[in-house]
Amino acid sequence: MKFSINSKQSEVAAFCVFEKESLSGKLGKELSQAVKKKRFNGKFGEIFKTKSDKQELILIIGLGNKKEFSLERLRRVVGKLVKQTKAAKYETLSIDFDCCKGIFNAEELGAASAESALLANYSFDKYFSKEKKEKKRPLETLNFAWAGSKNFGVGLKRGKVIGEASNFVRDLVNEPAGVAHSLFLEKVVKNIVARHSKLRLKVLNKPELKKLGMGALLGVNAGSSYPPKLIFIEYRGKPSGKWTALVGKGITFDSGGYNLKPTKYIEDMKSDMAGSAAVLGTIKAAAELGIKQNIVGVMAVCENMVSSLAQRPGDIVKAYNGKTIEIGNTDAEGRLVLADALAYTEKKYQPEVMIDLATLTGACVVALGYYAAAVVSKDERLVADLKNAGDKSGDRIWQLPFYEEYHDAMDGSISDLNNISQKGKGYEGGSITAGVFLSKFVEKSRWAHLDIAGSAYWGVNGDYLGKGPTGSGVRALCYYLLNK
Repeated sequence: MKFSINSKQSEVAAFCVFEKESLSGKLGKELSQAVKKKRFNGKFGEIFKTKSDKQELILIIGLGNKKEFSLERLRRVVGKLVKQTKAAKYETLSIDFDCCKGIFNAEELGAASAESALLANYSFDKYFSKEKKEKKRPLETLNFAWAGSKNFGVGLKRGKVIGEASNFVRDLVNEPAGVAHSLFLEKVVKNIVARHSKLRLKVLNKPELKKLGMGALLGVNAGSSYPPKLIFIEYRGKPSGKWTALVGKGITFDSGGYNLKPTKYIEDMKSDMAGSAAVLGTIKAAAELGIKQNIVGVMAVCENMVSSLAQRPGDIVKAYNGKTIEIGNTDAEGRLVLADALAYTEKKYQPEVMIDLATLTGACVVALGYYAAAVVSKDERLVADLKNAGDKSGDRIWQLPFYEEYHDAMDGSISDLNNISQKGKGYEGGSITAGVFLSKFVEKSRWAHLDIAGSAYWGVNGDYLGKGPTGSGVRALCYYLLNK
């Protein structure tokens, strides 16, 4: 999608109106008549359609109560307008945001608009026939009528980078698991690193993982014919300074192992690498934005399959930091690969901050649904910074409690730890106890765990996101890094 400012050519023109407000000129008179006839009243998301000599279609969208309007509502408005334009099979749209002046600063407005438009315009058509691709044509050009500061254009450019990085992640997660295996992801990473001078790549392969004693990661991958990979992408945004580490779970397909996932759950398990994909998307965006931080992106990539070599419930593995783990459930595998990745990353890079992302628990989906990721951490300042970034970006994050009473839930009976909770019936507070397990592999870094199990792969359609992959984590992390 191309963005422009104050271009006079578009097939569709859109205007925004708050409740109890109107437009000027001929269009305002037509709108007043529609209000009298109760065809429009300016409530949030309500759309009135008309046309003129210049535009084939005019969309007037209600913004609701001015006091309740937010950047997230603005994103939803842009998403609705993009989807309406696409549904009507037009390829150019112009949006007039004149009524939003003074509510947000211009850069925020530009960034949010670009992000939302790109997310709403997204489709994964790689495997469609030529005929079907032609029927699903995206919006080609979005123009903004904006007579203000240059900061709006600055925001558009920033939002374009972040939106495109999010869609890049969605493409990766949409790929079938038979395509997006560990070797494929390594190749994708190499292509990105080759295009950016500030990126460096290091990959630990199976022999190195064995030598280093990463038994937790290797145990998960034991049943797969594809090799495990621990991938490090280093981005140096400044000459010196401590690292921020982003660590992603990259299970390219999660069968559940011998604790096999049932039908209606296993079908979407190509999405279990969304954490690693989000890390890669964030690093890509950081390089393009020139974020002035030193960041290492870590992708713990393998596959959880069933075979005669696969690990079994009751097996005991030793992690990189020397702790032993009894496998209480082979489907609690994400925390195992992250355990080795976290412990090694902390020792190798000594990061000031370490944030992991993972589609880790079904319990998170039960607790929060699709509209927020969960965060657990002992570091309240880091949690506050992440929540603030989530609120501003629309990639929202909600804190779960991490009380001291939870912290022995993962202690083992015949090993140091068990990979499922040993308290109560074992399923209580599953997202929290998974975080407790991960905390055992971090010693000094300021650490937070983001569970994106619900937010990374929606089962519903929204105003600017749809069913399937969302790129969750990219926007929140970019906003966090930009403000760090």
